[in-house]
Amino acid sequence: MILETGRLILRPWDEADAEECYRYAKDPRVGPAAGWPAHTDVENTKRVIRDILAVPETYAIVWRETGLPIGSIGLRFHSDLAERDDEAELGYWLGVPWWGRGIVPEAAREILRHAFEDLGLSRVWCGYFEGNRKSKRVQEKLGFRYQWTTEEVPVPQMGEVRRGHVNRLTREEWEAERRSLALYLPGREDLWFREAMLADPATMSYNRAWGGTISFPPERWAAWHDHWIVNHENRRFYRYLISEADGFVGEIAYHWDAGRGVHTADVIVYAPFRGKGYGSQGLELLCAAARENGVEVLYDDIAIDNPAISLFLRHGFREDYRTDEIVMLKKEL
Repeated sequence: MILETGRLILRPWDEADAEECYRYAKDPRVGPAAGWPAHTDVENTKRVIRDILAVPETYAIVWRETGLPIGSIGLRFHSDLAERDDEAELGYWLGVPWWGRGIVPEAAREILRHAFEDLGLSRVWCGYFEGNRKSKRVQEKLGFRYQWTTEEVPVPQMGEVRRGHVNRLTREEWEAERRSLALYLPGREDLWFREAMLADPATMSYNRAWGGTISFPPERWAAWHDHWIVNHENRRFYRYLISEADGFVGEIAYHWDAGRGVHTADVIVYAPFRGKGYGSQGLELLCAAARENGVEVLYDDIAIDNPAISLFLRHGFREDYRTDEIVMLKKEL
């Protein structure tokens, strides 16, 4: 079985992957957090692949551009958590150089789709040990819901006990999440998505009058995040649009434009996810958030040839004025 996403290929492990697997599994920041020791050499990795990873429903996370594995993800059946035939336990790890790029959530969304649609499972379990904030955050992004905490969980490979937290996602919850679009407050580590979106010519075609794509390299992320997310001063609002089916699909924002004396809106849907109604839902979510935050009137200046004008008009905006280049729209909230 081979599964695919936009950036990834999920395929069975092979002993030929040992060198690449060892490259990441030898790092003490990877295995111990998940309950297994760092690999000691390539031969150790070959044994792990042969005895543990090369089993049904465990997949190498392969970066599509290179064709090389960078982590692992899979479903385990009849575990301590997944006791019934119609349930499984989700597990994953990722090489440190690939952290902060949304790779595990992207892989896990496809695994969950496979679990519920192809395998017909009714629930998927997932857990993390106390202090593993990255794994906790992944499970929150995926829609898992907290079930319980166990104070003393044996971790035999590490020869210790730990505090463990257990989450669960049912098929009904997964299906409900897939039908809905939610707002997500991005951390700095999530800004890879904004970088990708702003660099995509199809996504930024609306902006061609102002230069098209926009560079947003990682060295700018900290200052941008501080300005828009941390110290927004109630003058700036920014959120990702997130769908359980597709992950991050776009962004919505507004800010106080001091030069014009108005609150200006922004809605962008990443080109691969257009045509699914995300723009319409995102605009409604933006208007609701602005209204809740005390904004009385929301404006947007849209390039005169941008088809998004009709979207805004359908959602209660009206034309305020136009020039040869833009149409200024407004909506009283």
